[in-house]
Amino acid sequence: MSSHLHPPPTVILPDAVADLRRHLAEQYRGVFDQRMIEAHLRDYVDTGPAEAFAVRLAADGLVGQSLLDIGAGYGANVLAARRQGIDAIGLELEPFEVAFARRRLADERPGDDPEQVYRQGDAQRLPFPDASFEAVTLMNVLEHVPDHAATLREAVRVLKPGGKLYAVCPNYAAFRREAHYHVPWLPLLPRPLAVRYLRLLGRNPGFFETHIHYCTNWGILLCLWRLPVIVSSADARWLDAPERIQSPRLRHLLLTAARFRLLWLPRMLLKLRALSPFVPSVSVYAEKKASL
Repeated sequence: MSSHLHPPPTVILPDAVADLRRHLAEQYRGVFDQRMIEAHLRDYVDTGPAEAFAVRLAADGLVGQSLLDIGAGYGANVLAARRQGIDAIGLELEPFEVAFARRRLADERPGDDPEQVYRQGDAQRLPFPDASFEAVTLMNVLEHVPDHAATLREAVRVLKPGGKLYAVCPNYAAFRREAHYHVPWLPLLPRPLAVRYLRLLGRNPGFFETHIHYCTNWGILLCLWRLPVIVSSADARWLDAPERIQSPRLRHLLLTAARFRLLWLPRMLLKLRALSPFVPSVSVYAEKKASL
């Protein structure tokens, strides 16, 4: 494997990458092997996946608008969004990740203030006034916070009326591989049994015990339905503007369906899928209701 993170135009100093690899090896000891560490670097540190999401955010009309990325991690989502002209900042609890994100921002965008762009704080008690942001993102974060309801309440609180909320996380009610240990997992496997299971596999259950909190599709939807937001399927939304879809093949297919007034079918299927308790991942979009 290369010792550098690859998708351009990200530039991260080699000593920062070495520090990060040591940190990941320690944090995920008994959880990740070297192959998984490389995958984690690719998926959560490199900005390749983040760039694709940032393009979607820009197409959603967020260029020039304020965005808070809760659980910003190593800063990839914020960095990619700022490249698209979105006024994005990130909040992260872990000191190492905040320091790394600030360091990479200073390397690439010396005109930005790293301490203002990346803040350290708790997702369950956001250090921002009400109605501060046009958008809030929670990308693979909710499974790491003990109180999903409090986190979502805070996310909605800091949204402006009409603001957009994007949330993605694993669905622990699904038959799938566990998202961190990458081993087969039963839906809502009782936690004491899960600890024994991980030990039988030769894995360290410590990360599971301290950093993983089960979240489910229905659980997240129920939390949102109690808040002043309008919830919709993150995927079904793109059927309202198929010309904005990046994949040429899918765009052509949906534009053809629109010409024959057949978009109702994929829209219905996607909405039904979004309500399923067994989808592998929670993926929701919500808009904060306008003030009365």
